[in-house]
Amino acid sequence: MLPTSKPKRFPQTLLLAAFFIAGASIPGQVPPCAAGPYKSSAHGDSTAGVKRSSTTDYAQGNCAHCHEMHSSMGGGEPTPNTPAAGPDPYALFYASFSGKTTNTYDQTDLFCFFCHAATSSYQVNGIDNKDYSATFGGYTTDSPLGIHEAFNQFSYHNLNDIKTFITDPSRSGWGFTAASNPCTGCHNPHLAKRNKANVQDPSYTALSRPSAHADLWGDDDNAGERMDEITGNDYQAPYDDNGAYEPLGSTTGDGANMPAYNTLCLDCHSQAITSTVLSAVDKLNRNLYPIDWTTTGGDATSAGDKHGANTATTIRSTLAPYGSIATKTNYTLACVDCHEPHGSPNAFLLRRQVNNVTASGSGPMYSIAVSPPEVSESTIGFLCEKCHANSSGGWSDAHHNEAGGAEGPYDKKAGCGCHPDGNSSNPIPCENCHFHGAYVDPVDNPYGIPIPDNAPTTRVLF
Repeated sequence: MLPTSKPKRFPQTLLLAAFFIAGASIPGQVPPCAAGPYKSSAHGDSTAGVKRSSTTDYAQGNCAHCHEMHSSMGGGEPTPNTPAAGPDPYALFYASFSGKTTNTYDQTDLFCFFCHAATSSYQVNGIDNKDYSATFGGYTTDSPLGIHEAFNQFSYHNLNDIKTFITDPSRSGWGFTAASNPCTGCHNPHLAKRNKANVQDPSYTALSRPSAHADLWGDDDNAGERMDEITGNDYQAPYDDNGAYEPLGSTTGDGANMPAYNTLCLDCHSQAITSTVLSAVDKLNRNLYPIDWTTTGGDATSAGDKHGANTATTIRSTLAPYGSIATKTNYTLACVDCHEPHGSPNAFLLRRQVNNVTASGSGPMYSIAVSPPEVSESTIGFLCEKCHANSSGGWSDAHHNEAGGAEGPYDKKAGCGCHPDGNSSNPIPCENCHFHGAYVDPVDNPYGIPIPDNAPTTRVLF
């Protein structure tokens, strides 16, 4: 006989809640997910997380601000409207990346630019994303205020090159697909935290290594994620803009509170990288040289860069906080000590400000009016002199007058190649000799750049 009325039933969510509150479980039933790492991320934060201006009915941090399951809300599609290409494979509200090969980038070229922009941001109240020099160095003179603006500077991380590299079949183990966003090469949007608000605490890192996308990098949950660890305490942070150390306001300069940036960067930059566009438009006019930041070997041509783990056989006019090699066994720099991660008004992604307190030069590190600058100007000296003393005679003392044992000095003689027109005030550009992988040997130099060979011995030059 059928019942005349349906029995009362508790909603399943309440029933499950009762079981879990009581500490019980349902055989064969997967428990509801905990808040998980996304709620602890910058995007998932309930106070400062994602909140798109056209989907404000959803709570701050809600997935729907980035992902549109049905591409509609209240019978209409929230702005910006999905492009004609159709839905995104990851259900993003707009195409992940347009495939554009050079800047200037529009917001529509990269999904992330819709919110991470100083102007026209779709994030409620906007987002302030200053560059590394400002956020971690305290440089106050100028800075782009958004990631979109940072990528539209003179030199920049080419987004198409990044995507091509991380999605190469030889790196299939990294987990990226043809639909992956270039930004995810270094950031996992579901894990990244707000490091700009916690600059001295790398547990708030926004980074994930390209080869380890599912884990935050720098949060110290595994060994080797801090600069002091990967350098054997030979890292020395530069001064910030206020006379303390980087990251902004730190009282320790050994890297214990800095992610191991070099390990992350070398996932890609330990090998040559092909540039999408080899022209002045790309601001470089060549492919990227591989960087060997880990090999020792002194002055052997097979050795790595001396700003890396390679032994500094002598000190060349260094300024505070860098000094005698007796202070540390060596000085190993971090990539971000000199380079911006997104973009810069200077060539080679050089920072606006480096080691500010000891700066002896003035003006830009590079003229943004010259293209390609590396064959036209030697103003990279403005970068070098932030850590190396620039004597009253320019760089003459460092090249000709210092005692350096096996490292120099160069002989002064006509036709040496360093002053092609015979005028001592018109030397060749610094980067003709000083670059990643450079050593004195015009025959065997791996990049075919004619480096003058009138010094006492073959030696590493960077």
